[in-house]
Amino acid sequence: MKILVTGATGFIGSHLVPFLKNRHEVSTINAREITASNREWRKQIDDCEVLVHLAGRAHISSKATDGEIYKTINTDLTKTLAEQTAKNSRHMIFISTSVIYGDQSKFGKPFSVDDELISTSPYAASKVAAEDALREIGNEGRLTYTIIRPPLVYGPKVKANFLSMLKWVKSGTPLPLGSARNLRSLVGVRNLLDIIETCATNTAAKNQIFNVSDGHDVSTTELLKAIATSMDKPARLVKVPLPILRLGSQIIGKPRAYDGLCGSFQLDISRTKQKLGWNPPFSLQSEIDATVEWFQSRKK
Repeated sequence: MKILVTGATGFIGSHLVPFLKNRHEVSTINAREITASNREWRKQIDDCEVLVHLAGRAHISSKATDGEIYKTINTDLTKTLAEQTAKNSRHMIFISTSVIYGDQSKFGKPFSVDDELISTSPYAASKVAAEDALREIGNEGRLTYTIIRPPLVYGPKVKANFLSMLKWVKSGTPLPLGSARNLRSLVGVRNLLDIIETCATNTAAKNQIFNVSDGHDVSTTELLKAIATSMDKPARLVKVPLPILRLGSQIIGKPRAYDGLCGSFQLDISRTKQKLGWNPPFSLQSEIDATVEWFQSRKK
């Protein structure tokens, strides 16, 4: 199968391209080259069978002034690619985000793909608008699409918050998170790659929206313990009452830090499993082990 990938140099893309090349004819396209005056990218889309759209502005800010940047890169670019993909009735896979459900789920009540979408930030708003544009073009009948909504993605070469957790555990710093009893969905990058390939090759994925995760939700406490186990280090977790943690996050002006570490965010992947006959091929612990192995082998 001929598969074209945008965002090939990003975290997910750097894993996806070599993974797909084992079984498919894969090419890549630089999002910066997608301009009105450049015809080459249009030829690349016309020549592929499936377009996997990863490129986008990362969720790095919630400032209102960033709204136009997110719109241009996350929304307008997606619409432009979808319009070109539709011209020759190709299939487009769009990697969206589960952030569009909101900041937290109720404990034990995972988000389903039918739940209302919430634009809690310029980033989330741009992804909601991108999905809307993709479905609108798809409804015209010339484009088939699949939308995938992943939670936090981790694995070798991970950055941001998950990398911070790895550093915390390695340092042996006592963490006041021993009382966290939340539940969060995560997805290891290898499981995400597998669902992307499944959606490229399985006709049941056409015109569908899927949540994805490792299929095993964990608390922050459990996650840190799993990382510590993989590193063969003790998990230095101090039990601090949650109200005190919440107050502390407010005092230092970072209330979202408490929500991210102690709040729940679960995804229901039952529809994904049912429609695609798919199950995550890698367990959460094996994905953590792979991530820790990379982390410990990095050049300092």
